[in-house]
Amino acid sequence: MRYLFEETQKFTQWWLWGILLGPILISLIIDSKNVSNSYLVISGVIILLIYCLQLRIKIDQKGLHYQFFPFHLKSYTIKYDQIEKVEALTYNPIFDYGGWGIRYRMKGRAYNVKGNQGVKVYLKNGKNILFGSQSYKEFENTLTQNLKKVI
Repeated sequence: MRYLFEETQKFTQWWLWGILLGPILISLIIDSKNVSNSYLVISGVIILLIYCLQLRIKIDQKGLHYQFFPFHLKSYTIKYDQIEKVEALTYNPIFDYGGWGIRYRMKGRAYNVKGNQGVKVYLKNGKNILFGSQSYKEFENTLTQNLKKVI
């Protein structure tokens, strides 16, 4: 299938990996004999999970498809006839949504991995979903053009 827009994002921020790996490396350097195996295993699982996290966004003739892997094992679809409007915007991930990842707030739901730019999709049922995007203008333009074709 040919997609009109496609974006996959991962957690690649240097500061995040510093926060995750820093304490483990410091523990191993300072006192490697007293670091428990369970600490290393749990830390390893958390690091592997964050490494595998991906926000996948695709737009085709049917609508907007999104997946936050591995929490979503399948892709979810928002059909064009469910969308009221879309808006490319700059937002504050911490103050507006409480950080990155999958977020549920009074302002609506958010799927974001990095940065502070995205596209907010306003649904006809009154709900909205923000998708963080590194190509947020192209994302918005593609959705807007296809919404016009449906109307």
